[in-house]
Amino acid sequence: MFFLGIYFLLMFIILYLRNKKEINDYPKIKVFPSVSFIVPAYNEEDSIANTLNALIKVKYPLGKKQILVVNDGSKDKTAEIVKSFMKNHKEITLLDKPNSGKADSINQALKRINGELVAITDADSYPEKNALIKMVGYFEEDKKIAAVTSRVLVKNQKNFIERQQDFDYVVVAWSRKVLDFIDSVYVTNGPLSIYRTNIVRKIGGFDKKNLTEDIEITWHLLSLGYKTRMSYSTKVYTTVPSRFKDWVNQRVRWNLGGLQTTFKYRKFIFRGGNFFGFFVIPYVALAFILSLVGILLMIRFILKKASFYTLSLPYLFKGVNFLNFFEVNFMFTLLFIFGMIFLIFSFVYYKFSIKNSDIKNKKLLKAFTYIFIYRPLYILPLIITLYKLAKRDIRWYTK
Repeated sequence: MFFLGIYFLLMFIILYLRNKKEINDYPKIKVFPSVSFIVPAYNEEDSIANTLNALIKVKYPLGKKQILVVNDGSKDKTAEIVKSFMKNHKEITLLDKPNSGKADSINQALKRINGELVAITDADSYPEKNALIKMVGYFEEDKKIAAVTSRVLVKNQKNFIERQQDFDYVVVAWSRKVLDFIDSVYVTNGPLSIYRTNIVRKIGGFDKKNLTEDIEITWHLLSLGYKTRMSYSTKVYTTVPSRFKDWVNQRVRWNLGGLQTTFKYRKFIFRGGNFFGFFVIPYVALAFILSLVGILLMIRFILKKASFYTLSLPYLFKGVNFLNFFEVNFMFTLLFIFGMIFLIFSFVYYKFSIKNSDIKNKKLLKAFTYIFIYRPLYILPLIITLYKLAKRDIRWYTK
């Protein structure tokens, strides 16, 4: 496990060093195609106004930008807030419909838009003003490019779980851009991604049964030979879970959706003429397998220690010193050496990933807590994911 971890860390580091001068580059726009924003919204009265304000401020030629909000059966004041914006902004329209989920909301909106490009934005996400300027040019660069995604950063950073997600999002965004250099951007995120409208319609839109429709459509496009890109210089801020319970639910959904997608496209492994079959699918599948093995090893360790100390209890009553049970033998084993190499490369990896980010203070401390506190927390949603898979409980139960 350490060997594979070191291998992939080195791969990312080398890819970054070879391409670091281009990481913030983006193609300049020559012709401005029309763009339709689709904003699926369900009970978003607390955030929809800020999202619409952000979209209104996005720079683009007059008459070339459309904003369609899909009210997915909200029970709050989401629709009323959107209608208040429509009075002064003709580019905003509202589609009211019964609740049917995010993917179906997008699919229904696709039938009503007229933009050459369609930009999907979550109702609690806030793109920067120059987002379109930095993303649309990719579609002129190569006709095979079907989708372009953005760098997602965290807006709310008050408590520990929010700040750790901020670090996490920075690392993930950097990793995704590095994969762009080998044509392997395998997620076009929900906060802001742009697609060619005709291609999305041609493939039947988004999968309504998948819990992570943004991952599934990316894999769908890649499986058909299309390309995806990431504009690292394009920033969009999103609201992340502020409670641990909500964070766990979100990760469980992401795990389930990722597994759904991997299983759906398993037949493409080691097939095709691009990196999708030869890298993306094996990489994602291997990450899950290693996580599973890690959990099993941890459970084995805990059970061994628990049984050892339980069976040793009688010796305490016979006068054996309790501290003898905690004797440590420090040896430079191969496992220890691999572990230290992995740790060193991890810090190098995180150093590069936060280099061009908003993270300025206490970088070493944040990296330390991220490695030793936050990342181990992923075990819990993974265990819950396995439990739900065993029960065949795959349903949309969280945003």
